Amino acid sequence: MKTFFVTFLAILCLCNNMNTFAQVVGYTFSDSIGIYTEINGDTIAKATHTSQDPGNLNDVTYGPFALPFTFTFNCIDYTNYFVNSNGFITFGPTPPGISNYGPISSSEVYAGSISAFGRDLIGVFGTTVSTTTSSFVLTNVANFQGVVVGAHITAATAIPADTYITAFDVPTGTITMSKAAAIPTSNLVVQIASGNILRTTEGISPNRVHTIQFKNFRQYIIIGTDDNFNFQIKLFEPTLTTPGAIHIVYGNMDKNTIPVPTITGEVGLRGTTNTDYSNRTNTATLNWSTSAAGGSNAATSVLSNSVFPVSGLTYIWTGPCAVLPVEMSSFISSVNGRDVTLNWTTALEANNSHFEIERSIVQNQWSKVGSVQGIGTTLSSMNYSFTDRNLNTGLYNYRLKQVDYNGDFEYFNLSNEVNIGVPVKFALSQNYPNPFNPSTKINYDLPYDGIVSIKIVDISGREVSTLVNEFQPAGYYSIDFNAINLSSGIYFYTLTTKNDVETRKMLLMK
Repeated sequence: MKTFFVTFLAILCLCNNMNTFAQVVGYTFSDSIGIYTEINGDTIAKATHTSQDPGNLNDVTYGPFALPFTFTFNCIDYTNYFVNSNGFITFGPTPPGISNYGPISSSEVYAGSISAFGRDLIGVFGTTVSTTTSSFVLTNVANFQGVVVGAHITAATAIPADTYITAFDVPTGTITMSKAAAIPTSNLVVQIASGNILRTTEGISPNRVHTIQFKNFRQYIIIGTDDNFNFQIKLFEPTLTTPGAIHIVYGNMDKNTIPVPTITGEVGLRGTTNTDYSNRTNTATLNWSTSAAGGSNAATSVLSNSVFPVSGLTYIWTGPCAVLPVEMSSFISSVNGRDVTLNWTTALEANNSHFEIERSIVQNQWSKVGSVQGIGTTLSSMNYSFTDRNLNTGLYNYRLKQVDYNGDFEYFNLSNEVNIGVPVKFALSQNYPNPFNPSTKINYDLPYDGIVSIKIVDISGREVSTLVNEFQPAGYYSIDFNAINLSSGIYFYTLTTKNDVETRKMLLMK
């Protein structure tokens, strides 16, 4: 049974900066031949058993893992990613399904994927050996590419349970085990739990490279022999002027003719949906060094003992977007009565004209409530603040619209919903503006539910308007008074509830 194993970490996602028109189909592709250099780094996963999920790295999603820098993929900034054992990584808050064997063609809702060889893989190596009764040594070992000291080793017969490799010798073609063989055999297929996924970061900011490495994988089949897949996904740190490149680098990619001579896998990028893709195929050329752009999201590359990438072959994608011009390090809110104060801090800015503050009461219906001038360009941390005053009781969402001098913009969403609660005491505020012509605003606070009346009278006591006469629940309220049809002079407004009455004076000057 294939098992799901995802470690969720508490990752703070400050923003999801998006260019609506960005598509991975716009990425530029190239390839080159270099040297495949294995990394030593942090272990994402390591095979511990040949047949028990997820110890054999079979159908597992790991993450999210924090990136050491903000990586811009498809013109969206990301700070973490997921790794799937089937040869790919994804971005966004939603992890891929564990049994995803086509990360580019899949309709799953992750925000994007990078696939080095997307298909059903497993972190187990198989080869053939000979055994001798009561001997700890396996002879006639056919292939040592996935043989690792300390790895779990099994076979259908001859090798006892819970046996591990203690040593091996390539010149003599032998493997030494922790337990002796039970019976003599020849050409016995053994399985070795040698797969692992590592990650590391090399270089110095702003020229760092983050690498995710898959080692000693093969196609998922019950009995696999001599297949050995090794590849890396490299993410290059973007700058304000240079997009972050994506490299897929292939190491040893051996495909044995037995038991399955040819397999295919998805290679390339997928955006937020599977209609946005930039993938590669070699089905026409049968040559990894002369691949072509895929004609559909399900296009694949062929792998066999005669069609394989040479070690060091690198597929390179370069995106259209560098780091977005403002890097946000925090965005928080605080409430004081009916006022909301927003505070945000930027780590750096480039070409930043201003921030527009937008508020939403109804989902996805935003209105501008203010703006704050940006600093332009700076590598220093900058602090900003804005207060949204005299709000009514209710739930509010906020976002910042950062605007460049050239008119480009990006959004930063406040992660929490803001709650303006119920006042603790009755209050009627002085109208504003005062004097006024012809309109003014009256704010009042109700600490309890009840029938509410607000009436306007002139200097003689004659009622000239009724602004409110209804049941209202406890909360903060604002109401506008338009005196366009009244003459200049002194007027009084009175707030009446079941428990309280208060009157204030205002001056209309035309």
